Amino acid sequence: MMGLGNGRRTMKSPPFVLAALVACIIVLGFNYWMASSRSVDLQTRILELEGRVRRAAAERGAVELKKNEFQGELEKQREQLDQIQSSHNLQMESVNRLHQDEKTS
Repeated sequence: MMGLGNGRRTMKSPPFVLAALVACIIVLGFNYWMASSRSVDLQTRILELEGRVRRAAAERGAVELKKNEFQGELEKQREQLDQIQSSHNLQMESVNRLHQDEKTS
């Protein structure tokens, strides 16, 4: 058995394997750094967009309240207009009856 008898084998890595490992570590470190900074940028953007959404929702709520107020006011004005119209119609009927009564008399 040749080559196995000693039990003390020393493994020396060739320099290009070591250089390749260092290069891989550098590339992986750079990629991690880039992904991490991109992630921070995206998280910041998400927070900004969430703030915009909250503001838009609040503005929409305020607009809904105003719209409901205006609709209520419009409904009141329509009811008043209907009452005025009914009152006017009653007055006209009364005037017409009076006029008819005067004609027949």
